[in-house]
Amino acid sequence: MAKEKRRPATQMTANEIDAFLDSQRTLTLVTLRKDGSPVAHPMWFTKLGDALYINTRRDSLKARNVSHDARVCAVVEDGESYFELRGVRVEGPCEEVTDDDEIARAQAAQSAKDERIGSGMLEMPDWFEGSREQRLTQGDRVVLRIPMDRVHSWDFSKVRGHYTRGPEPTREPEDPTQEQGS
Repeated sequence: MAKEKRRPATQMTANEIDAFLDSQRTLTLVTLRKDGSPVAHPMWFTKLGDALYINTRRDSLKARNVSHDARVCAVVEDGESYFELRGVRVEGPCEEVTDDDEIARAQAAQSAKDERIGSGMLEMPDWFEGSREQRLTQGDRVVLRIPMDRVHSWDFSKVRGHYTRGPEPTREPEDPTQEQGS
């Protein structure tokens, strides 16, 4: 009989992962250079269905790296103190989205996310929004999809009680030199 794999106490449920990703703006995408060395790229993302989507310049290092080696790792994390630490790591192949309908759905999901959590652009000067829109609609952009096939998660708030209870009481070991029943 196969041994059942125990779920880590800090692992998030599927609903918790969805809620967490929907509330976060930035992921760190790790791609591989041609020589195999990793490089990390912090960037904004959106989740649509069972995939993460990012929009970047076609000639960016991340897009070039993915074009020659699709293996990536994407991490979204949050928290400052130990019991606030939570995050999601997605590993697998990253692929360019070529279907116009899928691209439109990913862009609509990003717009809805911006409405929900804010655009992240409030502190920018007024002229920047027009400049950003122009860059985002130029033909040199690419939308990349990371399917959520290999997902790891953690939420250390789930184990707070374990650590705040204190250590379990220890029992004195029995002395084998003592006779039983005397």
